[in-house]
Amino acid sequence: MVICLASAWGIVYICFIRGIETIGKAVYVTATFPYLVLTIFLIRALTLPGATEGLVYLFTPKVQVLKDPKVWLDAATQIFFSLSLAFGGLIAFSSYNPQKNNCERDAVIVGVINSATSIYASIPIFAILGFKATSNYNDCLDGNILSITNAFNIGDQNVTRENYDSWLKHLNTTHSQEIEDLHLKHCNLQEFLDQSASGTGLAFIVFTEAVIKMPGSQVWAVLFFVMLFSLGLSSMFGNLEGILTPLLDLHVVPKWLPKEAFTGLICLISFLFALIFTMGSGNYWLEIFNNYVGSLPLLIIAFFEIISVVYIYGIGRFSDDIEWMTGRRPNLYWQATWRVISPGMLLVVFLAYIVVQVQQPATYAAWNPNYINFPMTETLDYPGWVFAICILLSSVPCIFIPIVAIYRFIQWIMRRVRQSQNRNPCENHAYEPELQ
Repeated sequence: MVICLASAWGIVYICFIRGIETIGKAVYVTATFPYLVLTIFLIRALTLPGATEGLVYLFTPKVQVLKDPKVWLDAATQIFFSLSLAFGGLIAFSSYNPQKNNCERDAVIVGVINSATSIYASIPIFAILGFKATSNYNDCLDGNILSITNAFNIGDQNVTRENYDSWLKHLNTTHSQEIEDLHLKHCNLQEFLDQSASGTGLAFIVFTEAVIKMPGSQVWAVLFFVMLFSLGLSSMFGNLEGILTPLLDLHVVPKWLPKEAFTGLICLISFLFALIFTMGSGNYWLEIFNNYVGSLPLLIIAFFEIISVVYIYGIGRFSDDIEWMTGRRPNLYWQATWRVISPGMLLVVFLAYIVVQVQQPATYAAWNPNYINFPMTETLDYPGWVFAICILLSSVPCIFIPIVAIYRFIQWIMRRVRQSQNRNPCENHAYEPELQ
């Protein structure tokens, strides 16, 4: 895994050597190839047994789940990730556009394509997850059927998946103690579907298990992970550009340090930090970073970004900038979204998440082979020291907002003090000399 990680960062660095020129050429491949793979998966997935159950699960709303603030936080996080909001990548890439670029049109196009892509990608994913859940459900039934036939000397093919419930009901009535001693697994298709669609293990564990069970699994596995690699490259292009562009534009990097060397240094540091995900506990660290670094801080950063633009920089000045770029001022929809709707929704989701986190202990899903309901995950509480790390990781990305704000405010006060000290004490603006 370390070699794969180093290779991935090596490819990212190669694509960044020439700057935006090489990135633009690489994006032609990394942005279009996933659509091709998804189309291939879609055609194959719809022919698998259990695909219908997966699609029904996808498009059936659950009111109880929608009441959970964490679900809305996850939804907001997904939008932030897919649109690269609050990462800086969009702002960095947009800085290469012409000054008179129609940013309103681009925003609408990107938002529509992003939502359409999410729906399009979810169909083959959940069709395959339905196939996996059905396979696990059938394996669970087969295991119970084998235990029953061996324990009661029932002939083969007498107990089948179709009549299993009636056999179990009958044996529970006549031989309840013997059935209890067998410790039969609880087989429920809905629970397997719930298990299939949760956590970061969806791509790396659950979906991988589903692909293995598909005919010609080697081909599908290669296609799937090449697609994931392409998506990862596209994400890293935006994230890394969001770091390099402001540092270079603000002249934070010394002029004697070549851009290629600085880019390599950033990639090397990122690689060293990412080594934690290559350990045996890497999936659990990935879950921590996904839940506490890649979710809550994004809400906070985006909230302060929109507050700064609308209420500090000023919505009037911002609208003037948009009018200068596009030739027309933002309409009522954009005004209401920027002023009230977006910051209000971000604030509500944030406060609701905090309330839920205070009331409930932090938990994680453990893949325990000794768990009685394996391959379902076992829910365990985080140890105290891990929860402290979670809080620290959530705070570090946001702590620079008040620090820089206080620093800028002190600079502004000192500048006003210097201006007042350098003013001529004899100067009187109220005095107007008489003109002869």
